[in-house]
Amino acid sequence: MNKFLIVILICILPALCAAKNVKFTKSDAITLMVSNYVHGFKEFGTSVVALNDSVSIGIYYDVKTRKKLRAEMLAKRFRKRIPEILSTYKWGKNIKVHVSVYRYDRMESGY
Repeated sequence: MNKFLIVILICILPALCAAKNVKFTKSDAITLMVSNYVHGFKEFGTSVVALNDSVSIGIYYDVKTRKKLRAEMLAKRFRKRIPEILSTYKWGKNIKVHVSVYRYDRMESGY
């Protein structure tokens, strides 16, 4: 019986201690949804920064191993698909999407 009570206490106490409110903002939701889609494309490095009314996506291509044209094709795809994904939600219909392509030299950056 004592072991049963100890197990119950071990299970309940962490839940009681961690019971705090967690804020989940609109920009968090945008970041989560867009990042989930964008970071699935492993050919290029990507970044996502969201605000309440816009999201910026960066595509980074290595000048030694990748072509700018391929990165621009991916940017075109993002410009079309991200608004479609966001517009499935009432709050996501007026989100502005900015997609930029950046070049970098992986050999010079130390990777």
